[in-house]
Amino acid sequence: MYVAKHMTAPVVTVRADADYRSAFDLMRNAGVHHLPVVDAQGRLVGLVAQRDLLLAATRYQNAPVEIVEVMHRPVISAKADLLVVEAARLMMSHKIGCLPVVDADLNLQGIITESDLFSVFVRLLSGRGAAAARPPAAGMRAPGKAPARKRAARKAPARKRAARKR
Repeated sequence: MYVAKHMTAPVVTVRADADYRSAFDLMRNAGVHHLPVVDAQGRLVGLVAQRDLLLAATRYQNAPVEIVEVMHRPVISAKADLLVVEAARLMMSHKIGCLPVVDADLNLQGIITESDLFSVFVRLLSGRGAAAARPPAAGMRAPGKAPARKRAARKAPARKRAARKR
C-alpha cells in the first residue's frame, strides 16, 4: 500500500506571507489541523499545525505576524510511492501528525495524516483488507465469540434454574 492511494489531495494550503490569523480562520473553515505553507510557485516551504496557531494567538494576540514566523521548517515530507507503513513509522519516530507529500521539486501533491492512517487501519481490521483475510493466530479467538468453556458455563446456571422450577 502506497501513500498516493491514501493521501488527501488536493490540499488546503497557506502562503508564507499570510497572516497567522487568516491561516487560523482557513484551518477552522476547512476543518483541518495542519496547513502546508507554500511559496508563490506552490513549493512546500513549511508546515503549521493548529497548536502552533493557538500558541501564536496567545503570544502575538492582535499583532500582524506572518505565518513564516510560526511555521515549522524544514518539513519532514514523503513521496507518493512511499509505503504507508513507512510513512507511519516516520510520523511515529518524529512525533508528527502528518506528512506533506511532494514530488522531486517539492511541489505539493497531497498530505497524509494520522486520520488517513487510522482509516487504513480500520479498513484492514474490518475485513476490507488483506490482514482481515487471515485466520486468528493459534490461541486467539474470532472477535465476538467466547471460548466453548465460557459458553457452556453461561448455560449451566440457566439449566439449574430450569431444573428447580420443575
